[in-house]
Amino acid sequence: MAGNVPAADVECAAKLLGTSRRLLSTVLQGFYQSNQATAAACGVNNLHLIRGMIGRPGAGIYQMNGQPTAQNTRETGADGDLPGLRNWENTAHIEELARLWNVDVDVIPHWAPPTHAMQIFRYAEQGSIKLLWISATNLAVSLPDLSRVRRVLAKPELFVVVQDLFLTETAELADVVLPGATWGEKTGTFTSVDRTVHISDKAVDPPGEARPDLDIFLDYARRMDFRDRDGQPLIRWTGPEEVFEAWKECSRGRPCDYTGITYAKLRGGSGVQWPCTDEQPDGTERLYTDGRFHTDPDHCETYGHDLATGAEFTEPEYRAKEPGGRAFLHTVDYQPSPDVPDDEHPMLLTTGRTVYQFHTRTKTGRAPQLDQAAPDVWVELNPADAARLGIAEGDLVGVASARGGIQARARLCGIRPGVVFLPFHYGYFDQDPHERTPRAANELTVTAWDPVSKQPLFKVAAVAVEKLADGGGVPAPAPTVGGSAPPPDAGIPPTAGGPAAQATSGKE
Repeated sequence: MAGNVPAADVECAAKLLGTSRRLLSTVLQGFYQSNQATAAACGVNNLHLIRGMIGRPGAGIYQMNGQPTAQNTRETGADGDLPGLRNWENTAHIEELARLWNVDVDVIPHWAPPTHAMQIFRYAEQGSIKLLWISATNLAVSLPDLSRVRRVLAKPELFVVVQDLFLTETAELADVVLPGATWGEKTGTFTSVDRTVHISDKAVDPPGEARPDLDIFLDYARRMDFRDRDGQPLIRWTGPEEVFEAWKECSRGRPCDYTGITYAKLRGGSGVQWPCTDEQPDGTERLYTDGRFHTDPDHCETYGHDLATGAEFTEPEYRAKEPGGRAFLHTVDYQPSPDVPDDEHPMLLTTGRTVYQFHTRTKTGRAPQLDQAAPDVWVELNPADAARLGIAEGDLVGVASARGGIQARARLCGIRPGVVFLPFHYGYFDQDPHERTPRAANELTVTAWDPVSKQPLFKVAAVAVEKLADGGGVPAPAPTVGGSAPPPDAGIPPTAGGPAAQATSGKE
């Protein structure tokens, strides 16, 4: 046995993966937010490379994103890296951007690795960052160790601007709130994990004073009077299509080349896959068909990292490997999580999602059909653990870590013994501010992150579980589908939409 997985099952999986004629793998937050996340994701890549399961029909890897447009943010540099998947250590890449934007090279940050979100928050905590502008993310529910997050956001010396659709838990702590527009209220493009670019046209005007994010950022740039090296306005765009044309030029010659894509082409079909160029005007269905990868030192996005420490490899070190278009196999020895069960916190918490809610419920929590299917938090327990703790279906349970505690109704289901699960969606916006019961999963999670990707370790935390009150025979507010499905003989009514879930197109 290894981690409660029988050795025979491991051998069966190895045989399946090692002998299959086709192999398609998907990787998502279960990898990215776990201990040694990048190493685990690289392990999936290694398997495909060794077996040649890439670049041909029925074989490939989807290293997926957790939300819409996350693919775009990676391509455009909105996650802190450089646009066009450029390398901040490559002088030629920096000079290329400086020419494109007509600015001095030193204007473009490239003297150190990009500052990741957790480090930015640490600087805000220490006081070296005085203004934090938070756009379309709800840190007061989605970051780990929420008591710390609230303390930092509430600091009088930190000026907080929040730009979002609704008054989220983070917006409650802001000094200024900028109401943003949602999809359907603005025009732009989305890119899927398979590189397919889609257009989303504006259908209705935003309500009240809400404005598209682009309009807000363009207004800010005008007010700041940003200039290029010739004294001309740095930002000359006025609308989304102009921005898209500028992005196309920025992507020219890079792996994510958009230069052959136009709004007209996107409106004429069901999407276009990059790279799309004059040589490939209809886009590219499949990458790496020739077995060559973007590893050339003059072209690659990064020179790589030590998987154990996150240390950046230098350009000379990388060039010495002479990749020549070959891919790398990356491995590292196992290291335990920084937060492991002990006598005081003997169980392992993992957090995740339910199909009926999205992220911190900013939108789905306001959709009656979805919210009725999963209206409140619950905690999943194995029946054997529940029996040992005297917990029955629907009982009120306390879950505590070294950082905080929450309360949730118990759902007994098929989760592994010794492990508990909490959906991370539930914050406090729909509770009375004066009577809020701790329920956010990230009250419990640890401030730690993967050394390479910098993703927080949401999937592993040591906790203690205890019964707080009897449930009176009322089941937990958990859906009866997916991981929270109860045993067949539990007698719990199935999750069903009913009249509230019926909708029409509005054109009847």
